[in-house]
Amino acid sequence: MGSDAGCTHQTLDAAIAALPASGQHEVRIAIPSLSAQAVHITSRDVTIRGGYSSCSASESIGFTTLSGQGGGQDSVITIRGSGNDVILERVNLIRGDEVNDGYGGGLDFKGTGLITLRDMGISQNFAGYGGGISFISDGGLADLRIESGTVIQLNTAQYSGGGIRLEGNVYMTMFGAGSTILGNEARGLNPNTNQPQYGYGGGIQVLAPAIADIGSPGIGNGTIVANTARYGGGIALNVGDSDGYVQVNVFSTDRAQPTRLYGNRATNTGGAVYADARADFATGNEARFCAFDTRFDGNIAQEGSVIYLDTDNFLTDYFGARAHLNNDNLCDSHPLRVRCGPNDQCNTIEGNRAEDANGQATSGAAITVQNDAFLTLGQLIIRNNNGGHVIHGFDDAYTFMNSLLVVGNSTTSDLVRIQDDGGSTDLSDSTLAGNSIGSGNVLSINGYLDISRSIIWQPGLTTLAHNSEPLLVENIIASESDSLGGLPGARVAFPRFVDPDHGDFQLRAASPAIDYVDPVNQNPWDVIGVPRNHRLGVVPREVGLVRDIGAYERTSLLPLVLNGDFDADSNLWPATTAGVSSWDSTQNASGPSGSGSIKVTQAGTPNQQRVYGLNQCIHLPGPGIYALNGWGRAGSGGVGNRDYLYLNWELRHDGGEGCSSGPADASGDHFLSNSSNWQHPVNPKLIAISDADWTSNSSLSITQVVTEFGITNPPTTIGWFDGITLELEVDDTIFKDGFEAL
Repeated sequence: MGSDAGCTHQTLDAAIAALPASGQHEVRIAIPSLSAQAVHITSRDVTIRGGYSSCSASESIGFTTLSGQGGGQDSVITIRGSGNDVILERVNLIRGDEVNDGYGGGLDFKGTGLITLRDMGISQNFAGYGGGISFISDGGLADLRIESGTVIQLNTAQYSGGGIRLEGNVYMTMFGAGSTILGNEARGLNPNTNQPQYGYGGGIQVLAPAIADIGSPGIGNGTIVANTARYGGGIALNVGDSDGYVQVNVFSTDRAQPTRLYGNRATNTGGAVYADARADFATGNEARFCAFDTRFDGNIAQEGSVIYLDTDNFLTDYFGARAHLNNDNLCDSHPLRVRCGPNDQCNTIEGNRAEDANGQATSGAAITVQNDAFLTLGQLIIRNNNGGHVIHGFDDAYTFMNSLLVVGNSTTSDLVRIQDDGGSTDLSDSTLAGNSIGSGNVLSINGYLDISRSIIWQPGLTTLAHNSEPLLVENIIASESDSLGGLPGARVAFPRFVDPDHGDFQLRAASPAIDYVDPVNQNPWDVIGVPRNHRLGVVPREVGLVRDIGAYERTSLLPLVLNGDFDADSNLWPATTAGVSSWDSTQNASGPSGSGSIKVTQAGTPNQQRVYGLNQCIHLPGPGIYALNGWGRAGSGGVGNRDYLYLNWELRHDGGEGCSSGPADASGDHFLSNSSNWQHPVNPKLIAISDADWTSNSSLSITQVVTEFGITNPPTTIGWFDGITLELEVDDTIFKDGFEAL
């Protein structure tokens, strides 16, 4: 259809009306934009494709905009009847203006069949329910397929379903790249009384028995982005007033780009997700939210900034509102689902905030589990969230958590609080550390509690406040263990994280959490997808102990020296002498090109005097022969006028956490260079520690040293260090005649 001579119809309504009642049909639109549109389709098998330059063109090269502006209060496209198979492609539906209690400002569907949206824009539409799309089954199954390049944005619902509203026997899929639900709003306001009413699902509302599968990586900031509602800024699941089942599945389809729920806001509860299974006198209701390989970040609500599970089935013991994150047992896997690569960017709950509509902080939690609700969390990094708690459960809440890294959060009360007695809590294979907690307890949990194979490191706080209900504690390292019952279930030991000050809570090779327990089939992957039950080998443990405790499994002994290549900074290398060391981007011998090195320089150093640069404390994971080496480069000048570079080392059999307790049991210098070119000694320095002398606190401290040597006056000491390594040699023949430091 269009206005040129090759067109058969001048309007879209006329073209659709002329289609035969049966058979497959196609309508091509050769007009860039049309206003005052209120198109009606009934029981058709038709493809409507926009963006043709003329009616004689064979391919679409652009888009056609269908606008409701200038017409009556109606949807831009209305589809009714049974057996529909409608494809809308390269068409923008904008400014549909339904009445306050109407449905589907951009697209209003009620019937059965399949509707496919491909390369679509649905924007700036208004309706009472389903500002962008209202999709209701009537008389059978109805499918909504959102394919690639479809953006549903800036739509408004007076009541619920700002972007999309699904109701009934509906199945929605959204998998295509470049598709997103962005900036929509469910006002939840009665226009006659100006009082709050409804307001569910700013991005999408799903009502029982509808099911939605969302796997699009989205565009820009993500998939479900910056939507607003009273309940469920991003997604709301509602059972309604009768028995029903509703489910939303979110998962990644791109290994490098996880599906993301970002920046959504609920003025009441459920910033990213709200699941409501409340129904008067109804049993068997279930609102189930499942997510795999998904990011939740920057979401906001007064309570439940990420997830709010709302259930009150007081007549039954059935758990109606459920959320399962990375749980293959309780959620079906979709064939298009892929796992993210081992990294800390997917499977993350990060930067979410408990705030009211005025931006004031509240005491709400990131995840709230109401009465009779059920939550499982696995393989998740939960960091840098703000609120009263990270997780807050109420009476009869069931919460199961495994392989979690909970770090860097700021809470005004307990990190995790389950406040009533009727529920059950399980925490395993997790690390809780480095959080700012506003109460004296890390955990405040009543009811049945099982804590196992975890690290809880919050110095200065009581680990657990718990009532007299059953408590099971096994294989825990904690900063305080008396509240957990002490040994044998829990003990105090420094966990030796890699770099906790910069958010790296992986284990150093000499961590006591390495190879801590027997093989366990439960939770076979660590928090970033590394297989569990890996024996590190050199670590002296009882036979059969192979599995690390905490969120991470360490699978490689090396590196023992951290940031030895000084890639981009001098992190993890404190200064021995202040002001003489700096990171230098102009010199590099090891690591990526331009990654830099450490420059040690001091003016006016007397001849033969040593200048001490940066140092590192390294705990030795076991007995053996350790090989120390590195790269060195002196300043320019003649052979007799260049300084000497060394690695000074001190071995202590029991050096404590700082590698400095008591005198050194052995020490020395490893010469690197006095050349103006980078040099790496052919032979490393071998430092041995025997089985008899090794302890869990055996350590090696390494210090960069430049010795002034020259005839210039005044002298300037200068040298560069890079690529410092410490490796464990496999040959143990040195121990035949006892210990000796080579």
